[in-house]
Amino acid sequence: MAKAKNKAAKPAQKTGHAAPVFWILVFTGLGIVLFPPTMLVLLSGMIPSIIAALMNTSRIGGNLPAMIALNLAGVVPVVGILWERGHNFNQAFVLLSDVYMWLPMFGGAGIAAFLSWGVPVCIYAAYEVQANSAAKRLLKQRGKLAQEWGGQLIQDANARTGAT
Repeated sequence: MAKAKNKAAKPAQKTGHAAPVFWILVFTGLGIVLFPPTMLVLLSGMIPSIIAALMNTSRIGGNLPAMIALNLAGVVPVVGILWERGHNFNQAFVLLSDVYMWLPMFGGAGIAAFLSWGVPVCIYAAYEVQANSAAKRLLKQRGKLAQEWGGQLIQDANARTGAT
């Protein structure tokens, strides 16, 4: 009996998310020390993904990796432009002050958000329209059958199913 209580009293084990977080922190720390202008642009551009990761809602769930990937795909060209123009804080601030550089950085996250939240709504709406048109078609067929066979067909079907 005491063994059963000890097993139940054990805290839940971690799911293994500590290792990726550790490596992300190591990468970020080394990047800030070795490449500060790049990390300034990278962290500024990855704000939507950082916020999505911190929200930790069930709606984001499996869509978080997609958001991070598409957001990173928009940030990498801006980092490339930074390296091409000269890797310094002056160029980083010039790039971050340009509205057209924010468009690809946040655009990737916007596309991911649309894919994860907008597409299911559109698909649901399409299925709803399809179901409504099928219901109307079936009601027309029912009306034609009622005209052909008379009202007795509907009364018999309602009597079998118990409907009124």
